[in-house]
Amino acid sequence: MSSKSDTGAKEMAELLRSGAKMLSYSCPQCGSPLFQLKTGEIWCAKCKRRVIIVPETEEVSTVEKKQLLWEALEQNLMEKISSLNKMLYAESDLSRVKEILEVLISLLSSIEKLRNIRKT
Repeated sequence: MSSKSDTGAKEMAELLRSGAKMLSYSCPQCGSPLFQLKTGEIWCAKCKRRVIIVPETEEVSTVEKKQLLWEALEQNLMEKISSLNKMLYAESDLSRVKEILEVLISLLSSIEKLRNIRKT
């Protein structure tokens, strides 16, 4: 086995160990099996890149726009969580801590809902 195919097999095994599902689809670039990560993203272990599966009823650009929108929204929520985490660390007023925690819980819930929507 060559080192390149050996590396691909190791990547695939690692994805399976981490809880990813092997799909019945293959990568349009290299032909190796695609994997669905826990986040819902479709991944090619050999190419080490994300793949978007387009339903026959939709155009590629529409699917790509939706995917990019979801990713941008999740990134914004994560940045807000990071900012609030810094505020929480510096805050000593308990009522203010409670307010920050309530917003954090809401943001985390939003991320969870977003990820569940992306899986469907």
